[in-house]
Amino acid sequence: MNPLTRLAGVAIALAMTSPAPAAEPKLQRDGWVSWQVPAVDGAPNWCCFSSWSDRDPSRMSCRLDRGLDGYGVHDGDATTDTVKVYAHASGGKIDRLQALSATCPVETKTPVQPLGDVTLEDSARWLKVQARQDGADALTDRSIGESALAALALHRGELARDGMAGFARDPRAETRKQAVFWLAMVRGEEGADITSSVMFSDQVPEVREHAAFALAQSDSPRVAADLIRLGNTDESREVRGKAWFWLAQTGAADAERAIGAALKKEPDADVGEAAIFALSQLPDERAARALIAAAEDQSLSREQRKRAVFWLSQSDSDAAQQYLEKVLARYTR
Repeated sequence: MNPLTRLAGVAIALAMTSPAPAAEPKLQRDGWVSWQVPAVDGAPNWCCFSSWSDRDPSRMSCRLDRGLDGYGVHDGDATTDTVKVYAHASGGKIDRLQALSATCPVETKTPVQPLGDVTLEDSARWLKVQARQDGADALTDRSIGESALAALALHRGELARDGMAGFARDPRAETRKQAVFWLAMVRGEEGADITSSVMFSDQVPEVREHAAFALAQSDSPRVAADLIRLGNTDESREVRGKAWFWLAQTGAADAERAIGAALKKEPDADVGEAAIFALSQLPDERAARALIAAAEDQSLSREQRKRAVFWLSQSDSDAAQQYLEKVLARYTR
């Protein structure tokens, strides 16, 4: 067979077996379009609410042309199984991008054109492209890229998960920070696993610190153990100090023990001070008890014990006030 004929046959065979190019959402040159896809398990039921101060606020329409006042989830346990993506273009360029629960009502100045033929995979691929854009939202300072990452994190499936994992290792530190935040916030255990990996491996302390913050916001059972490990092992004193702070904020049962143990062996004075402050962030009376224990611990430095007394003086706890009265009584007799 002629070699050229054989090559032509191979090319035809490859064309027949190769997947068709991904179809992008058919955006208008100007105006709003929307489409909906299955959401990852446990996706937050994002919408807009009348007030964050009301105990039982009413759900209200999200005014997409005016920003999103009261946007989020009022009931932390509320979830959705479908996410709706809204994209606005001006002159053919995306200048607004927002993901909401599919049941969330919206208001816009111009009609929203629904796109019924966007698959989960096509939506995820399109958002991955948008996540690399540098443009800013037309109404806020938020980047289109971050909005795309938030929307992608809500998408069900391996394509979205792997895409988010890739952004968590992006060359740009800011992109990595945004990616781990949304991974930890909305993708459950798999998101926490990826965030934890970044927290221990990223070369930039600021990214590791941000990953610790993000992980602390998740419900993963690995949070406390990972933050304790980070506080004991990270080479950056800023990261170690923040690890103790976020551990205390979680209210983990073994937080006092872990922070107390760290105080006895931490060589850096600034981290020791941060650890004392972390004790003050424990829930309710636990903070007072932990600070009193630190103030009475003769193995700690004088400065650390003084800081413990200072944070006790900032507390409204009855136990803290009673302890301070006893301390004052010692020196006023």
